[in-house]
Amino acid sequence: MKTVLFVPGYPEDMESRDYASIIRAIKAQGYKVKFVPINWKRTTINQWADELEAVYNKCDPKQTIIAGFSFGAMTAFVVATKRNPFELWLFSLSPYFAEDIKSPHMKKSWLNEIGHRRVTAFNKLDFKKLSAEISCKVLLFVGEIELNKWPGMKERNNVAHKKLQNNELTIVNDAGHDVANTQYIEAIKRSI
Repeated sequence: MKTVLFVPGYPEDMESRDYASIIRAIKAQGYKVKFVPINWKRTTINQWADELEAVYNKCDPKQTIIAGFSFGAMTAFVVATKRNPFELWLFSLSPYFAEDIKSPHMKKSWLNEIGHRRVTAFNKLDFKKLSAEISCKVLLFVGEIELNKWPGMKERNNVAHKKLQNNELTIVNDAGHDVANTQYIEAIKRSI
């Protein structure tokens, strides 16, 4: 049985949204799921990736799927570049890679909100270079509403779909930036 390591979005924990429904839906498709809590306080993606890697290192790579939502998807992506999981599932991959930060779509207020140290760490993540390191199958999910609302999200997911070698992109109708949305969960169930 494959194990899914699921990383939540920033700065969330299990109770921040209905992650329990997502986990139940994935389990119902025949997977074991481990929710990977992240210490978001005063840390950057480097520490987030270390936390996920510590859990991943206890698993069989041939039986492990790394999954994440939003900044959790970025964290899963970074770990997948260093490891070789069975699959990588990216739910609403955040547009905070180096290319995104330089994009005209990036608002200064968003960067101020996450803090200087996180922005510095994100600026070191070159998506195009990192994507070449991923050899596993990748499932990309993004909500239709978030694509229409944020041009940076649309650009990030289009680039990911083009650059990642073995991927499937699912645009979830009537869903925003919320992996716990009913339509989002149904799309995940259909795709996995």
